[in-house]
Amino acid sequence: MAHAHAADQKLENPGALKDSTALTAVFGIFIVIGLVAFFVAYSQDQIVAWTAYLKAHFFFLAISIAALFFIALEWVVTSMWSAPVRRLAEGFTAYLPVILVSTAILFLGLHTLFPWTHPEHVQGDPVLEGKQGYLNVTFLIIRAVVAVIIWNLFQKKIVGKSLSVDKGADFKSVYESNRRWGVAFIIFFAISFTMFAVDQLMSLDPHFFSTMFGVYIFAGAYQSFFAALAIITIILRRAGYLKNLVNDNHIHDIAKMLFAFTVFWAYTGFAQYMLIWYANMPEETGYFILRFNQGWEFWSISLFCAKFFIPFFVLLPRGNKRCEELVFLTSVWVLVTEYLDLNWMVQPQFWPGGPQVTFADVGVWLGFLGVFGLVVTRFYKKNDLVRMKDPYLADSVFHHHI
Repeated sequence: MAHAHAADQKLENPGALKDSTALTAVFGIFIVIGLVAFFVAYSQDQIVAWTAYLKAHFFFLAISIAALFFIALEWVVTSMWSAPVRRLAEGFTAYLPVILVSTAILFLGLHTLFPWTHPEHVQGDPVLEGKQGYLNVTFLIIRAVVAVIIWNLFQKKIVGKSLSVDKGADFKSVYESNRRWGVAFIIFFAISFTMFAVDQLMSLDPHFFSTMFGVYIFAGAYQSFFAALAIITIILRRAGYLKNLVNDNHIHDIAKMLFAFTVFWAYTGFAQYMLIWYANMPEETGYFILRFNQGWEFWSISLFCAKFFIPFFVLLPRGNKRCEELVFLTSVWVLVTEYLDLNWMVQPQFWPGGPQVTFADVGVWLGFLGVFGLVVTRFYKKNDLVRMKDPYLADSVFHHHI
């Protein structure tokens, strides 16, 4: 029935994003602001500069690699609903080469951020001495560089095959290839992204360990990806690019995924906290004792309410998931709270007396946004915004939604 309806209507190719000098200029200004903010902060307090850098670096890293996970998963499960927006997600992965650069720059701040990089800090501490086989600078650099290079190889293979469909490649052969590559990437992603979460966030407190930490970071990353996907989809639809391809059903589908991972984030966060509270092991409880005392308790409680309850109740009604304005505002809110969550993981290790609001946080984040915006819009300008030769596209546009 969907095919019969599709046959009566022609799907118009939106083409690539039109060149926008003004948008490029805005992103360029953001980059300049980020550079100035970092170097001014660095000249005054290196900890302020590097913590701001770490949070912004991981924020955009998470969205980009989560986008590739989404793309791989859609190939593996032969998803139909996402056909009109999958190319938009592919655009987010254009940022992956930048991660190699931002990670390399982060290495310059290792001694400022991570206490385990100082031999005098490790010596005499049985816990840190026992972790030296894993927590050492050489191994950290090697595994980070290798992981990012492999991420980029997967991106070139999977996204490159997808783009080849636009040029006439056989979709069936592309599907078979990307399904195999997708399975391989999902397995590698589970290991490598957990490693990144442990290395760059959990090891800020090298005594702390949690087997739930990688899942918790993934939940926030995937939630943030769907928020970013909702925002760019709505912006492009409002701009007239996707109006005959993306309808309220697709906004509803993206909002459902955003809602689902809002719940999953809360579940993983509570499960991690409950298990650590119940076990009552000093190596684990110290992490939360720090965050529920001396000015951080209000932040901890407010973060859970802001990141879970507000998007949960806003997106709970079906009608709200189909309302562009509400989905857009909720998505922006989710991205703000994701940054606050990263702040909750990073700042207490350096300012145990309570949160610090610095100009560097905003400025450096804007700088990363500028780079992310430039590479993603460049991808959209070079490629069609929708893969029109996708055999699932018509079914996705005209499917009957429940």
